[in-house]
Amino acid sequence: MLRAGCPGVGVDGLRAWGYNERMRQLALAALLVLGCSSPPKPSPAAPADGDWCAAAEARLEKLDCRDPRGDPMWVNRRGERFADTCRTAYEQGGVFLNPQCIAEAASCQEANACPAQ
Repeated sequence: MLRAGCPGVGVDGLRAWGYNERMRQLALAALLVLGCSSPPKPSPAAPADGDWCAAAEARLEKLDCRDPRGDPMWVNRRGERFADTCRTAYEQGGVFLNPQCIAEAASCQEANACPAQ
């Protein structure tokens, strides 16, 4: 009698336990799980924050938002427009200015409350 790796249990004993049938069922289940799972679908790309920079600048200008000194917030002291500064910061990984929040603000107070990181 041939042995299948289990002491005292021959091939006939394994067949009696339904060993071959169970192995087929496990193999089929594994194939179904592995073969039927689909790869994750990519989520639609949200617009990059850099794409919001021009809208944020336009919003600050439309609301006539000014810093505590009275200087316009859409242009810095060097004369650089907010959109340019925002894009540079976004592309170089600088301070996150949260342009989407600013672009959607209803008031200067809301724009000032947008969290920068």
